Amino acid sequence: MHTSITTELLGEHPALLDIAIPELSGDQELTSWVRGGDGLIGIGIYKRHVVKGSNRFAEARKWWRNEISTMEIHNNVHGTGTGPILFSSFSFDSAEESILVIPQVVIGQRNGKSWITWIGAKPQPGLQKAAMEKSALNLNWSGSNGDVWQDRVARAVEKIKGNQLEKVVLARFATATTNTSINPRNLLRELANEYPSTWVYSNTGLVGATPELLVRLSKSLVTSRILAGTIRKTGDDERDLALAGSLARSSKDLEEHEYAVRSVAHGSIHQLRYAELLPKSPSELSMKSRVSRAEDMPDQSAGSMLMGMVN
Repeated sequence: MHTSITTELLGEHPALLDIAIPELSGDQELTSWVRGGDGLIGIGIYKRHVVKGSNRFAEARKWWRNEISTMEIHNNVHGTGTGPILFSSFSFDSAEESILVIPQVVIGQRNGKSWITWIGAKPQPGLQKAAMEKSALNLNWSGSNGDVWQDRVARAVEKIKGNQLEKVVLARFATATTNTSINPRNLLRELANEYPSTWVYSNTGLVGATPELLVRLSKSLVTSRILAGTIRKTGDDERDLALAGSLARSSKDLEEHEYAVRSVAHGSIHQLRYAELLPKSPSELSMKSRVSRAEDMPDQSAGSMLMGMVN
């Protein structure tokens, strides 16, 4: 027996990150992919699936396609982000878990148009604005700082000087622990407010914001946004404009950008028959506290993508 899934146009509603659905009761778990107020937000969990190992992408594809085959789809809107939606978070390490989520309800918004998708034979669920619930958190921090971090930087510099490395990106981690429950919705709201030019995401405890986009498929056009070269803003518009110009002339930052472009061009996009359609130079991407050099890399490809949050 097939499960009904329906998509309809939506009238006025709260901002995506403020939406709650009373009839889902305690199942208000959020999944999100939102930028500048547009995007998708899922509320409640219809199904969750975990994959791991070297075949995790193939297993995810198989599971997702099987789930779609069990659905009776009534899509009265059509377009990107409508119909069945899968939110996924994949680990870099094949030994770690990657998590796939089909939300019970998805609300989407793009260029002034909104829609809602829900699973089940019930009528369209009602929406309301979620209550603001803020409380102080007593956090204890720990992470990779001090002498250990300085030693890693020093070793990386020596390898670069010895021509063993061209570029290295050192990851730092910080751990905060608290006895108080952390509300993911509050984190998403704050991230969206502080960094409106980023994509704000959440999936099963993974919450964050990023100005970069590994790959996006729109019809037959695949794009990738990469950043390399960053400078802190001063708060003075004239001074910040000059700093942005200095990034464009910096041989160090331009070289760093070449590494990043090469990595993507010969990695994920290359597998989609990458075409040389790059801009002649990167542009500035301004965020609240920093200015970075950004490059949007297009690829006119007949290839198709599986994951992300596409229908």
